[in-house]
Amino acid sequence: MDHRKSAMRRWILGLLLVSCHLQSVELISFEEFQSWEKPHLLYDARSAKDYHLGHLIGAISFPVSSTYNNRNGVLFARSITDMTQTLQDKGVQADVAIVIYDDSSLLDASRLAWVLELYGLRNIHLINDVNLPDKLASKQATASLPSEYLPTLNPDVLANARMTQLAGLNGGFGIVDNRPRSHFVGEQSHTDKFGHVPGAVNVPKDEFYRLNAEGQTVLKPLNELVALFDDFDRDKQYITYCYRGKASTLGFFLMQQAGLKVMHYDGSWFDWSQRDLPVAK
Repeated sequence: MDHRKSAMRRWILGLLLVSCHLQSVELISFEEFQSWEKPHLLYDARSAKDYHLGHLIGAISFPVSSTYNNRNGVLFARSITDMTQTLQDKGVQADVAIVIYDDSSLLDASRLAWVLELYGLRNIHLINDVNLPDKLASKQATASLPSEYLPTLNPDVLANARMTQLAGLNGGFGIVDNRPRSHFVGEQSHTDKFGHVPGAVNVPKDEFYRLNAEGQTVLKPLNELVALFDDFDRDKQYITYCYRGKASTLGFFLMQQAGLKVMHYDGSWFDWSQRDLPVAK
């Protein structure tokens, strides 16, 4: 009987994970996006300066830098109170699909997508196209139509320093460091602390990319990216971090695609380094 109950729990958990995967942020090609006929909002996550130098037709400038506060060098997502007006000004609506792009690295796009998911949005898509920069030809800015969207906090995607510390002591959790290997082992650091969060494993951001035939750095095919997490325990809750939260929100997104339960440590290693917290090497 216990075995049947255990099997049933695993089956239900599998359904929940599949459900979460289907509802999470998704990758689309530029060609797929062009064929869309459904209503959507197209956001350019790059800086306002880059947007004005050229962008996709119909894109609204939504710099990822407008979604966080810089506190002593640590980047934290702005509070729900602060973000409400920004989201409304950008025309966000819960029932309208959101499409995001950046310089094709998906670092800014993933960070913006995570913030939007943090504040209650789910129907989000990232354009994956290495040649996208060649298509950013429009100089005509697109004005957003303000909305009345009221964000709700999604605590399932947000971790802080205390939660991350406890996760390292709990077998039901896993911590993933998306910084370079040399930084993970303590040979290098962008802060005065060298090493990693105790209990963390290293999946460097560089493993997300490859060089194509033209020598361009491109995101690996999704099946190869998902394969990076084949050995991860589907029953665990994972927390990603990097230095300031861009590589690790891309890691967060890719782990979602792999069907894993995952949160992002907002503040990441810069925050950890400014606290009286242990470091492993």
